[in-house]
Amino acid sequence: MLANLERSLAAELLDLYGLVAQFLLSTEATLVYYNPASLDCSWSVLWRRHLTAHPQIVWQLSYPQPELYDRINGGGLLVLACLSEDSSSISQLENLATSLNHLRTSVRLLIEVAAFDEESLASRLLSFCLRRSILQVELYFRNTNHSPWNLYSYHPFPNFELVKRNISSGNKVEIFENKLVDLRGHRLRVMPDLSPPNTFFYRDERDENQVAGYLWDFMDTFAGRLNATLRMVRPKFRAGVAPESSYMLQYTAQGLIDVGLTTTLITRRNLWAMHQYTYPILISSWCTMLPVERPLKTPDLFNRILCPALAVILLLVILITWLAFGHLNCLLLLRNSRMARIVPRLLALLLLTTSSSQLLSLLISPPYQERITSFEDLLRGDQRILGMRSEFYDFDGAFRARYAGIFYLIDDPDELYDLRNHFNTTWGYTMAYIKWLVINTQQRHFAKPVFRWAKDLCFIDFMPTSIVVAPDSIYWEALKDFSLAADRAGLLKHWVRKSFYDMVKAGKMSIKDYSELVTLEPLNVADLQLVWRICGAAIAAATGIFLMELLFFYVNVFLNSL
Repeated sequence: MLANLERSLAAELLDLYGLVAQFLLSTEATLVYYNPASLDCSWSVLWRRHLTAHPQIVWQLSYPQPELYDRINGGGLLVLACLSEDSSSISQLENLATSLNHLRTSVRLLIEVAAFDEESLASRLLSFCLRRSILQVELYFRNTNHSPWNLYSYHPFPNFELVKRNISSGNKVEIFENKLVDLRGHRLRVMPDLSPPNTFFYRDERDENQVAGYLWDFMDTFAGRLNATLRMVRPKFRAGVAPESSYMLQYTAQGLIDVGLTTTLITRRNLWAMHQYTYPILISSWCTMLPVERPLKTPDLFNRILCPALAVILLLVILITWLAFGHLNCLLLLRNSRMARIVPRLLALLLLTTSSSQLLSLLISPPYQERITSFEDLLRGDQRILGMRSEFYDFDGAFRARYAGIFYLIDDPDELYDLRNHFNTTWGYTMAYIKWLVINTQQRHFAKPVFRWAKDLCFIDFMPTSIVVAPDSIYWEALKDFSLAADRAGLLKHWVRKSFYDMVKAGKMSIKDYSELVTLEPLNVADLQLVWRICGAAIAAATGIFLMELLFFYVNVFLNSL
């Protein structure tokens, strides 16, 4: 391909074209040719004949095109820009940067300046690219005096540093290097939301303020991977007035912080700011935490031994057997035999031993109450969910109309947190999956779990959780790659569980067993309610029969005396 190019082109341009061609072969980028001043750039010869395998946009307007984002459908973007040599080059670059909103993390920018080589102009243009969060940029000057061609780039961290390289066949030059591989100790400005388990303050052994929480661990590991450090910016907004994310969106947009450490969900309400949210770092859900089903009470266990249906069947069998032996002539010979006298006693012994062994097994390891598996079960039962009134009205209208009876709504969040954190089993609770991981970690120190995570009683099954960054943040792609790697390694759930022990260390939670130990006790009178009822019913029936016999006898005596 290179052998067929115009012989009049400089050899250095051919070398640069070879580098760009190699880059294009490994990507599916869209090419944009930006030439607002309609200059005679060197690339005008190349792109028309040899760069036609990719989608292309020719752009020769002198004003910004902010709708460019809607015309690009993924796959990256390679912009070949031709700028003037005078002061208008900055305004042309400004229009280009404005048009690349929401595309700057995926753009590769190659700038040709129609002027002689001048390091001061290269420094001004590239420093402007850094301020507008365009990292992958290369710049060269179109020389007409056959002097050596230089390719300019920059190192952004810890301070702006111009990088100058010579383009020639003898030098190995790499374009569009990843500038976030090493941040050289650069300090990332992060603002924690101070909402456990996300982030929280505590004092260490040296009485110094420290920050912990799973979001802090996430960001600290990310910074270490890029050879950066964290600088905590203390929140200045008042808690509880508005969501933390709304304040952090303002701080990041104004350039006061780089990352806002708070969990956010992209909903219709905040869709306008979706470009300030990172790729989801954790997929959560909003479900119900229910008390673990309790063992059946001792009086109810007797119903498992002899239910009313079985008792009726046994009585019918006894009655039919008695009638058969008393009235069938063929069975008269068997009635007085030894076998006939032994078999009923053996059957009675078998029934008694089976019932007693089953009763002992139920008393030692009693079965649990029927498991709640749907909201319909909650409607039929007496278990209720304690929730916030403001959250309840975020549910679907049809759901609220049908299942309003299963909720007990309050307005004070501190009351709900206090009951939930002390494992009050009077209520069930609405809870995010992230918080459940912390609660479940605490339950590992109990003799037995007190609450369970009800996956069948979810209000929102899929909740992508993100953190806040600046618009067109240079860290967006790096955070996305790190989030995917951390999730595959299981680090995110590990950090969430670890946050419980961090809160214990900070004195915000304690390792305490809130489960109730069940001790075996001897049976008492109240436990034999079913037995007393059966005995009472049998005595009442016998008394009734006896009274009927007396009534029949005295009625006959009375009638005979007339």
